[in-house]
Amino acid sequence: LFNALETGGLQLHYQPIIGFDGRVLSVEALMRCKINGKEVAPDKFIPVAEKTGLIVRLGEWSLLQGARQARHLLDAGLRTRVAINVSRAQLLDSKFSQALHAALICARIDPGLIELELTESLFMDNSSVVQANLRSMRECGVSLSIDDFGTGYSCLANLKDIPASKLKLDRAFVQYLPQDRRAMAVVKAIVQLGKDLGMTVVGEGVEKQEQMEALRELGVDGIQGYYYAHPVHADALFSWLKENRQT
Repeated sequence: LFNALETGGLQLHYQPIIGFDGRVLSVEALMRCKINGKEVAPDKFIPVAEKTGLIVRLGEWSLLQGARQARHLLDAGLRTRVAINVSRAQLLDSKFSQALHAALICARIDPGLIELELTESLFMDNSSVVQANLRSMRECGVSLSIDDFGTGYSCLANLKDIPASKLKLDRAFVQYLPQDRRAMAVVKAIVQLGKDLGMTVVGEGVEKQEQMEALRELGVDGIQGYYYAHPVHADALFSWLKENRQT
């Protein structure tokens, strides 16, 4: 992993998040890794990065590369928000704020074109470092998104205090739609709650037309998944956006 980081073995691929009105809400940056010429799956290298502490460096690299991609898209006339995942280890790092500001400055990008995705448990972490980093994110102007909502230890009493503008429904709910009526009921309640709190609600892991149609019926704002688009490398993203983008 260290060699991949130093020698260009890491890449970001991008998966569009599509609104039901046809707009591209954002593109999520997803890390890919090639070691000794072979692709290594994220569920293999991410746990190793976390155990070794290298995840912080990988996260800083993702911030910079994602911000640069937002700049490249903007220069090409494609004003598109780029969503970048942030790990627990990054938020526990007192230098996270410096890394975020450095990425924005180096890329010369409007913070409004960067979205940071965090799991709901991170928003609820009361440690001073995490809370300081969350404040720094809000103050610099990036938008925040709750990732994989509904699979952790959700506390609805705290949801009202989370400073996020987007809520992403975990694929664990989406995969059972529309056949599972209980899953439909849960998703319906979450969507209504998110909207009442002023959040955009996105369904993750959408692979089938019936899943897409169920989410549309339930009032979800947008979807992410193989049904519309697979993750693609930066060059292919340009072409995809030019062909599919609607304003």
